[in-house]
Amino acid sequence: MIVSGFCHLARSSAKHDASVELLLDGRLRIMTEQGQQELPLAELEISEPLGDLPVKLVFPDGMQFIPHDSRLLESALHYRQSARLHRVERSLPLIVGSLVAMVLLFVVFFTHGIPWLSGVLARGMPTQVSVVVGEHVLSTLDEHLLDPTELSIEQQASINQRFTDMTAQLPQLPVPPKLLFRSWGAGPNAMALSDGSVIVFDALVDLAETPEQLDSILLHELGHVQHQHIMKSLVRSTLLSASVAVLTGESTGLIDTFSGAGVFLATQGYSRSAEQEADAYAASQMKRLYGTVLPMQQMFRLLNTTEGNGELPEWLSTHPELKSRIEALTE
Repeated sequence: MIVSGFCHLARSSAKHDASVELLLDGRLRIMTEQGQQELPLAELEISEPLGDLPVKLVFPDGMQFIPHDSRLLESALHYRQSARLHRVERSLPLIVGSLVAMVLLFVVFFTHGIPWLSGVLARGMPTQVSVVVGEHVLSTLDEHLLDPTELSIEQQASINQRFTDMTAQLPQLPVPPKLLFRSWGAGPNAMALSDGSVIVFDALVDLAETPEQLDSILLHELGHVQHQHIMKSLVRSTLLSASVAVLTGESTGLIDTFSGAGVFLATQGYSRSAEQEADAYAASQMKRLYGTVLPMQQMFRLLNTTEGNGELPEWLSTHPELKSRIEALTE
C-alpha cells in the first residue's frame, strides 16, 4: 500500500511531495523528489496519535513524513495505538458522553461528596480546634457587631440556671455548652458557636412569653452544637473555595465574582438543611423534657410577627421560612 503525503527534510520547514510504501520484509520505502530510500520500520519514530492530528514518521536523519490521510497510514502500519483511546478521541458521541459524565461527576461531588467529606473532617478535628474557632468568632462579633447585654443580673442568673439544669438532662454534646447574653439591634435571635457557646440576644428574651418558649430556641441552638454545623460549614466553605480555584485554574475578577456567588449559594443551601436538623433536635428534646412541642410552635409564631416584609424568597434565606417550620412541627 502506498500512502501519499509530504515531507520536511532535516532542519528545513519547506514542504516536499512524498509517499511511503510498507514492504513485505518489514522495511519502509520513502519516495521524494530527491530520490528514494529504504529503512527498517524499527528505526523510525512514530508520533503518538492525538485526536485528528496526523501521525508523523520521523527518520533517523531528522526528516519527517506527514501523510495526507493519517488513518490510511495507521492502517498500513497496523498501528497499535489507533485502538480504543484514539477512537474515543475521534468519536463525537463518545466525547459528548464523556463531557456529560464529567459534569454529572462534578455535580455529585459538590452536592454529596463535599458535604460528606465536610462531616468526616469536622468530626475528626480535635475539640481544641472548635474551641479556638469559637473564641475567635466571639471576639470578632463583640468587637464589630454585638453590644453588652442590658438584662439584669437576676434575669441572667435565672435563665442561666434553667439552661444548666436543662443541658444536664440532654445527651452529651461534642463540647460543653455555655450560655452568653448580648444585645443586638437586628431583632430577636440567638446563635451557636463551635465552642459550645449559645448567645441569646436581649430582644429574644423580651419576646418570649414563657421560659419554655425560650428553652425551645436554646435547644435549637444546641442542635447546631450537637450536629457540629458550625465546623461543618467552615470546612465545607473552605473545600468549596479550594475546589472552585482548582477547577478554574485562575483567579481573575470575573472568576472571583462567580466563585463567591457559587460558594455563597451552596453554603446557604446547606445552612437551611442544618436549620431543619436543629429544629428536629429541638423538637425531640422538647417532647422528652416537656412532653410537647407547643412552646416551640408558639415561639416561632412570635418570631414570625417580628419578621420583615418577606421580600427574599425561601431558597435565598439563611433560615427556612418560619411558616414552613411551624408546619413541620405540626406534622
